[in-house]
Amino acid sequence: MAGREKEAWRGKLKSRLTGFTVALTFIFSVLATRLFYLQVVSAEEFAKQSSENSIRIIPIEARRGDIFDRQGNLLATSKPVFAISLANIPDKELDATVNKLAALLGDPLLTPESVREKIKTNPRRYEPVIIKRIPADAEGMAAITRLEEHRLELPGVNITTEPLRFYPHGSLAGHILGYVGQITQKELEERKADNYRLTAKIGKTGIERYLEYDNQGGEEIGLRGKDGAQQVEVNAYNRKIRDLVTIPPRPGDNVILTLDLGLQQTLEQAMDEVIQQAKKNNPKAGAGAAVVIDVKTGAILAIASKPNLNPNDFVDGSFEKKQNYYNDIHLMPGFNRAVQGTYPPGSTFKPITAMAALSSGNVLPEDSVLCSGGYWRPGGITCWQSHGRVDLERAMATSCNTYFQWAGEQAGIKKIVEVARQFGLGQPTGALGILGEASGILPSPDWKREVAAAEVNRRYQSLREGLEKKYNTLLSKASPTERERLLRAKEQELSYLEAQYRIDYNFETGWHPFDTYNTSIGQGSNNYTMLQLANYVATLANGGTRWRPYIVEKVISARGEIKQEFRPEVMEKVQIAPEIMAAVRKSMLAVTQPGGTASFLFNNFPPYIRVAAKTGTAQTGRGGDDPDKDYHGLFIAFAPYDDPQIAFAGVIEYARHGGDSAGLVAKAVLEKYFGLTPTGQRELLDGRAVE
Repeated sequence: MAGREKEAWRGKLKSRLTGFTVALTFIFSVLATRLFYLQVVSAEEFAKQSSENSIRIIPIEARRGDIFDRQGNLLATSKPVFAISLANIPDKELDATVNKLAALLGDPLLTPESVREKIKTNPRRYEPVIIKRIPADAEGMAAITRLEEHRLELPGVNITTEPLRFYPHGSLAGHILGYVGQITQKELEERKADNYRLTAKIGKTGIERYLEYDNQGGEEIGLRGKDGAQQVEVNAYNRKIRDLVTIPPRPGDNVILTLDLGLQQTLEQAMDEVIQQAKKNNPKAGAGAAVVIDVKTGAILAIASKPNLNPNDFVDGSFEKKQNYYNDIHLMPGFNRAVQGTYPPGSTFKPITAMAALSSGNVLPEDSVLCSGGYWRPGGITCWQSHGRVDLERAMATSCNTYFQWAGEQAGIKKIVEVARQFGLGQPTGALGILGEASGILPSPDWKREVAAAEVNRRYQSLREGLEKKYNTLLSKASPTERERLLRAKEQELSYLEAQYRIDYNFETGWHPFDTYNTSIGQGSNNYTMLQLANYVATLANGGTRWRPYIVEKVISARGEIKQEFRPEVMEKVQIAPEIMAAVRKSMLAVTQPGGTASFLFNNFPPYIRVAAKTGTAQTGRGGDDPDKDYHGLFIAFAPYDDPQIAFAGVIEYARHGGDSAGLVAKAVLEKYFGLTPTGQRELLDGRAVE
């Protein structure tokens, strides 16, 4: 019994083993067949699929931070646009794709040739090249729809959205806001540690550059955000198959400026109107600059340079159409005249001379001189009018050149320079938020000696070289007898040249009375920026505290956290007696009172808002200009006289008179600031006084 059971068990086991063997054989046969199919039969097809599908990292551009004025009005932002790009197009399909894309976009400036040039000059062939950016408006959506309808005919064409910088007020405050542009190789190297992409956009000028990006102890601060990235799988036509991983971008910080939008608009509109009027009298007119500053803090409330610069032109493609305008060597729209341009101050410098004279102890406010309209001294400058006997107040009111040349002589150039330096003239103000500030020129004996010495030495070195060349040529052709005569003549000429050099050197490097006279009335080599003039007036108005001007108030994260805050900073307390500054401020008040050169400007102002000011008419000092016809008009002011709040400095190029040019701009600004009803220019100019 046991033997039969054992035999039956063995039979069943053998049968099962046979079944397993057959099953395993079948399975391995199927696998081998499939493997043969995959590796041999379909090898070419799968190799093609493998090469066609790839993983690509697509950067997601971060949204740049917004810029606001002090009231929260938007000055710069970013708006979404469609970016049309090309990447990885097979050569055999390139021409057809480019021709089709250009035809569908319908942009006359975007020809197939220009598209090919963009592709050719793409520094990184493996990255998509942007062909065109289209606004996300109705017209833009229509263009995108056309492209999508022809998607199969456009291999390698991608449509993405990205933020485009936008300035809602156009050219308003354009020089100060600045603009963004494609990063250059030099900028990439300078910013190597900041991980900029080759195709990144970066702040080029103004606030956009000043607050581009800074890493302060590990905390990133600035308008630049942090780009994100998207990992996707694409095929050979660069068409996305699926999304894999997305790292969202981090937006940049927002910036609040000290500017007041309403005041800025008033300032620029008034400047445009005055410049247009100035053009009628002098075709050279067309430019100007002005600054409005808070006398109690140094905050810049408005600042403008003309002609206009529209930051949108540098980001939306308009620049190509306006190249002639921006490249005009006379207009120079990209030049910020308010902080980079320097101008002779003319009579707006006279309060400095007055403080120097009173501080010297040689002059009292009641001291007077007789002005007959002629020269004060030989080498001096005539007065523009015969003013009779004038003291400080009457001289400032009538802008008497005779008085201030006398005052300058009494003070001495050393004291004038000392006072001017205390008020920040001839040196950058160090304004926070301002780039490219010019130093200007505060003439002094040391300055003149250095500058003149270099010029005299250059001129005479050229004469010496010319003399040497002349005699080398003659001597090379001369006989022995003639050579002796030529050598004697050369020695005599050289001796005469050196004697003349010593005379010119001593005269041109020396400081003379006429230099003091010129400096005293703001002419000669005096040259300052409007920001310097505005800050000097603010310092005088507030009693002698020179603040550091600033235009950035706060930097705030996208979450609303204050990351950086700028506060008023005292640069210097001037060492001028309070009663002296008070006397000079009182004399400036007389400028706007009956009999003053700016009395016609502020007749509509209420008695509790009195304005202290100074008009200025300055020879331009530019080559080719007529010293008898070509003048700049300047104006400085502060108000209210009894409790100063704001100060103004402005220039209108080739406007001749300051009162009826830059003075009109100051008037419009003060009316806006104090909420007064504006007065038309025509009514004002009927009763004007001029310097």
